[in-house]
Amino acid sequence: MKFILSEFSEGVRVPVEGFYDPKAIEIEFPDMIYTASIELRGTAEKSAGTFRFQGVLKTAVKRTCGKCLKEKSEPLSCNFDWIFDVLDKESIEPLENVRELLILEHPLVYRCRPECRGLCPHCGTDLNDGSCNCKENGYHASPVIIKKVKSKKERNHGKS
Repeated sequence: MKFILSEFSEGVRVPVEGFYDPKAIEIEFPDMIYTASIELRGTAEKSAGTFRFQGVLKTAVKRTCGKCLKEKSEPLSCNFDWIFDVLDKESIEPLENVRELLILEHPLVYRCRPECRGLCPHCGTDLNDGSCNCKENGYHASPVIIKKVKSKKERNHGKS
């Protein structure tokens, strides 16, 4: 998607749409795969020294939950409002802005749902589907309690 500035009249909002192939954007996340093209729809307006493009970015993704490792397909939609400096430019290419928006919208750890319980760290059972027998068999040991060991000097402090 490329905007040729000479094709826009100053102060006139124009509806625009464009598509990107996710591979052209060169963004890869191990827990997310783009399953549809990236679509930009909105309005563009050229004015004194600036070019404004605002609208919505839409695509579809397949994500992997960071706790239970289940895959989930879902739509992805983000609003944007970009203003570009057009001084000494003949065209505007919003590819870097699209890439940045997709990076910022990607969560550090995706969860399939807020209450996801994840997998048992010992047997790998999905705890969202029910409990495992590890706790009954003693595999889920209680957390280790770390005590501060006092040095000989601390133990004898105050004694003569």
